[in-house]
Amino acid sequence: MMNIKQILVLKETREGEFRVALTPETIPLLSSRQYRLLVESGAGVNAGFTDSDYIKAGAEIFSPTPAGFPPDTLIVRVKRADKAREHLENKLFQENTSMMGFLSPFEADDHVALWQASGITTFSVDLFKSLSIDDPKNMQSAMSRIAGRLAFQDARNRYKGEDPVKLTVLGTGPAAFSAAYEARKYDVPVQVFGRQERYRADLESAGIIYYILPASQNQAGFIRSYLGEQTIVIAAARTPQKKAPLLINEDSLTILPKGSVVVDLAISQGGNVVGSRRDQVIITNGVSIVNDSGYPKAEPKEASEAYANCLVNLLKEVLSPVGEVFLDHELLRECWVTHEGKRNSSLFEGFEKARSKL
Repeated sequence: MMNIKQILVLKETREGEFRVALTPETIPLLSSRQYRLLVESGAGVNAGFTDSDYIKAGAEIFSPTPAGFPPDTLIVRVKRADKAREHLENKLFQENTSMMGFLSPFEADDHVALWQASGITTFSVDLFKSLSIDDPKNMQSAMSRIAGRLAFQDARNRYKGEDPVKLTVLGTGPAAFSAAYEARKYDVPVQVFGRQERYRADLESAGIIYYILPASQNQAGFIRSYLGEQTIVIAAARTPQKKAPLLINEDSLTILPKGSVVVDLAISQGGNVVGSRRDQVIITNGVSIVNDSGYPKAEPKEASEAYANCLVNLLKEVLSPVGEVFLDHELLRECWVTHEGKRNSSLFEGFEKARSKL
């Protein structure tokens, strides 16, 4: 068990990242507890929240100094910091520091090793396996709904081909469904590929064609046979803590009409689309392969509110009113990345094994 004396909301530093982990509206939901609530100066400005808003809500404004962060602090953020800020923060961690957010543990970098060296405890909130997509603690689902809707809008704006817009969606998570239902608002024909029969009735009632993927390894080949007239593909097939399946390969890209747009929303877990790169647009055989990690960032106020509400619900479950962190809680066992100089080996084992087969 860990004991926390304050929660610290840090400013987001990734390029174009305008969200904030807690909003002024959510501060009173935690302020009745026996720990301080600190907010880095300017943390909420890009989402439309001033320091004064946080002070009125009951938080204290904090500015980092060379003396470091206060000990016994739980840092909350939306995304892992950029490299320059991360380098600075690693020098500021004190005893009994923990951090929670979308921390990109599988990203090819040295950040996990540096967290191990610093001894801090880290929790990445995109790793939950037991939360349903409708659970009010599920930040991944909340952000994915926004991402799916905006991914379709982005792809629709990028598409300059002559063929009519037709959408293929890979996956049955919140991002996939959000993209599919957004397309139907514009009477765009939609086909969805998934693995579970239970989604069929709801999708077909919305005029969406639903295909069950075969259990065999040739899922990409199965999907490819339905791509001949599709002009937009939203790839969002992924399972927490597992390598995302490769569902759009080189052969599939040659079948799509010229000018088609393929958006890969699974790139944080390796990607569904061959050749996709984080935050880049790659042109292959006249097809645009797009990844934009910033879709939720395009609506920072709405996204911050959704994230903050989920975070409060999570903290109320895993953190006692006096600041005790229950490390043996099922949810924290699922999402811990580093603790006391160790990394969660079981977390990385399956991912690295899958990656080695590529």
